[in-house]
Amino acid sequence: MDWQTGLAVTGLAAAASLIQALSGFGFSLFIVPFLAMVIGPKETVALANLLGTAVNLTQLRAVGRAAERRTTAGMVAGCYLGMPFGLAVLLFLEPRALQAGMAICVLVFTAVLARGWQLRGTGPGWDLGTGFVSGLLNTSTSMSGPPVVLYLQGRRLAPLAFRGTTTVYFLATSGGAAAMLAASGTLTWHTAGLALLAFPASQAGRLAGNRLFHRLDERRFRLLVFVILAASACSALANAVR
Repeated sequence: MDWQTGLAVTGLAAAASLIQALSGFGFSLFIVPFLAMVIGPKETVALANLLGTAVNLTQLRAVGRAAERRTTAGMVAGCYLGMPFGLAVLLFLEPRALQAGMAICVLVFTAVLARGWQLRGTGPGWDLGTGFVSGLLNTSTSMSGPPVVLYLQGRRLAPLAFRGTTTVYFLATSGGAAAMLAASGTLTWHTAGLALLAFPASQAGRLAGNRLFHRLDERRFRLLVFVILAASACSALANAVR
């Protein structure tokens, strides 16, 4: 591991955690396109899942009890059904095509979130289906969040229940995804070392975001986040096709 890579990864982890703490979304959407340019798309998926596991573990004590258990269980079950298919995409797709796909996913999800679209369905079938799509995206791009966010926003959960449900869900699934990636050889000791290096920076970003949360204009900040996400995706897409 060279120092430039370590510095880039720690800086990106801090920025992504700051964005997540301030806006409630965007960790993977922000970090994935940039990481893919630094360490490659396949290692990016593994590293993002490791960091996601650690970040959600630190949040569990604060919000875990507020999770809607039945909804969470259904989504987790669907996710584990979808993850093997996503892993197949990751293993067999050519890296440049995978990086381009990641960038396109970020652009699409950024547009959807910016427009405020939501999924209106409810019930066990929707829980399972949402989890399946999320799992497919998790092990192929590490961007498992948008389907879950769109679905839970449509359910109009209270803020604490929303945070609790997403925290428990992502903790239960990112760890499983990391195990699958390790078994496939995608998650290596090099990736684990990067995760250990970046973890303190991600926690610093999270704490800074929590402190700044009540001082910023939420609407303007969300607009800035959307612009940053779109720019990061365009940069990654340009890098993939050149």
